[in-house]
Amino acid sequence: MLTGSKVTGPRGPDFHIMGNHMRFNRAEVEKVMPSDAFYFSIVRDPVALAESSFAYYKEVAPAFRKAKSLGEFADNPRKFYDPRLRNNHYARNLLWFDFGMDHNANYSFALARHGENAVKQVFKLILVSEYFDQSMILLRHALCWPLDAVVSFSLNARQQKSERSSSWVVKTSPVQTKALPNLSLTEEQREKLREWNALDWALYQAFNRTFWEKIQKFGLARMEQEVTLLRTRREELAKVCLRDGGKPIEAQRIRDKTIRPFQSGVVKILGYELQPRLDNATRTACLRMIRPEIHTKTFWMPNSFPDRQHKRNRLLQTPGRGRGQGRGRG
Repeated sequence: MLTGSKVTGPRGPDFHIMGNHMRFNRAEVEKVMPSDAFYFSIVRDPVALAESSFAYYKEVAPAFRKAKSLGEFADNPRKFYDPRLRNNHYARNLLWFDFGMDHNANYSFALARHGENAVKQVFKLILVSEYFDQSMILLRHALCWPLDAVVSFSLNARQQKSERSSSWVVKTSPVQTKALPNLSLTEEQREKLREWNALDWALYQAFNRTFWEKIQKFGLARMEQEVTLLRTRREELAKVCLRDGGKPIEAQRIRDKTIRPFQSGVVKILGYELQPRLDNATRTACLRMIRPEIHTKTFWMPNSFPDRQHKRNRLLQTPGRGRGQGRGRG
């Protein structure tokens, strides 16, 4: 998503923010972002990332589709993996892939260090998914943002079988059209996944280390205080914004279709429903925190590309067109 466009000379639009699912390509990004852009990203433990990828993309990635369970895949990844097949990038070194590097390269210490240095050269801050709240505190200070700018609710949580329910995991409906993917792993299989994703594991370890170095510099006591403030503010806003006690719910229970999360594969992706009778300003603020990424992109696109939207509107309003005609891709 590109937002805050302004015309600046022969390059055309110059954007303030780029935030979208993408494989990083520095040369292409620099064509639309200013030279002083602040680049940041986030890393995740490759085992947790593999669990998530297997759950969301089992029917999309051929390597996962062939495996009965994540554990079976972990035991012998090369049995299932073909680098030539479309969407198999989800099955190996996904962090490395997203940073624009060759995720099928053979691991070596020298290559891992080269990749780490390449990321450090561009990205001024690398966050860690497992320590999301601490990450948000570092980010807000790096960008001089107020606390409310980094308060968030967890989006795209997946529904799982569980006896306990929390804001992240709730009980599964008794009826499922297909069985949920089997994500259970032994410790040996977890280690095998780290070996299979060795480039990602090296990257994660390196940036997990620098992340905690930044926190040490920031101050552990200060970080603990700010994380407490962040979590308190999140709870306050959840009471104001969200129904059902702030817990994510199944998409079909969300009456407003414009905030229903996109469903991927067998796993049900949860979302939120707003409290009724919110005033306009509060509703707008709450929507910003719960609107799924696809709906957010649709919401911001007219502001980011006004000329394209104007052209699209002219097509839709052309006299003589039948209903639904003229709706070409934007």
